[in-house]
Amino acid sequence: MRTLKHLPVSEWPEADRTAFRAAYEPGDLFDGTAGPGAHLAEGTRRAIEFTYRRWLGFLRPNHPEDFVIAAAERITPERVRAFIDHLSAEIGPSSVAVACDRLCAAARLLAPTTDWSWLRSIKARLAALACPEDRFDRLVPPWQTLDFGIELMEIALALPIEDLKQRAIEYRDGLLVALLSLWPIRRRSLAALTVSRHIEFVDAGVNILLPPADTKSRRAESFRVPEQFLSHITRYLKDVRPLLVGTSVQDAFWVSNQGRPLCGQKLYEIVRARMIAKFGKAMSIHDFRRAAATYLAMDAPEKIGLIPGVLQHASPDVSDQHYNLARSMKAGRRFATHLSDARNRLRPLAAGAAFPEQVTSARTSRDQYAIDRTARDAARMSDDPCKQADRGEPSCA
Repeated sequence: MRTLKHLPVSEWPEADRTAFRAAYEPGDLFDGTAGPGAHLAEGTRRAIEFTYRRWLGFLRPNHPEDFVIAAAERITPERVRAFIDHLSAEIGPSSVAVACDRLCAAARLLAPTTDWSWLRSIKARLAALACPEDRFDRLVPPWQTLDFGIELMEIALALPIEDLKQRAIEYRDGLLVALLSLWPIRRRSLAALTVSRHIEFVDAGVNILLPPADTKSRRAESFRVPEQFLSHITRYLKDVRPLLVGTSVQDAFWVSNQGRPLCGQKLYEIVRARMIAKFGKAMSIHDFRRAAATYLAMDAPEKIGLIPGVLQHASPDVSDQHYNLARSMKAGRRFATHLSDARNRLRPLAAGAAFPEQVTSARTSRDQYAIDRTARDAARMSDDPCKQADRGEPSCA
């Protein structure tokens, strides 16, 4: 029997399922009956559940005896150490730190009155040791990814009419890449798009709406489809998407070739595979956000104020980071240009210094300077007997 890394919720101990349901209980605002996790967004709850499934998936084959005790009692320093060692053998330090953070969140939901300071300390140390991977080398400028997305859609329309499914898949992937280039939203928001709730047809064109429940910042967002891009998204909705949906009843905007909704992970895999095939760079969905901020700061630093709006950020801190990166890159380029110009100016001087008499003269001057300096130092020491006596002795000051 294959060992599951993530234990399905249906196989959890009943006490664990009950504890999580109680933690998310909305309760009453005035009598304090709300659970400790009632305020958490749905995406945060899914992330905690994902890590807790991994935690139980680790415990069941390695420590099955723990399943007979309470959920919070299983989370001990010894078990957490073994869990971190287990994860470290399979995923990177940053992912391990994230997993520990979510396990800590789960522990606080299961036993909110327990002192979890030791677990928070471990979480903080892991976060401090985790160095995020530098992803700048895999970023592709947004105008290039936009051209690539439109190119995929044009290729799809040129494919033989007999292969309707392949045409539809090619067109869908092109629209996905192009839309991310124009509006780099998060993966969860991208996967949440539906036709009935998120697409708005108006006289002036098409709007894509994101309600607060589908954004990380919990603020409503909207995107007016550019006029030049309007025909692409209209063709997808009227001609391409129905081919993918087939006879099924489906409201999801992004649909697989089997007529089912594409989850965030699948969208990630599609985008990454397309970017590797075209540019040779493993650019993810979130990298489109990095590229938008970085290249906007590089090419139009006077418009850096647009970055929080483009990325749906409530704080300008991230835009400042990309602006600083862009400034350092441009400064590096200017410095390299300066060195290149200086090197070109110095080449004639270097060529002239090759004459033997000039080299000999330079060496003679340098040697004479060294002799004169030695004589001066010796004379100075002979004039000051205190310095001569104290020479080489440690100071008592």
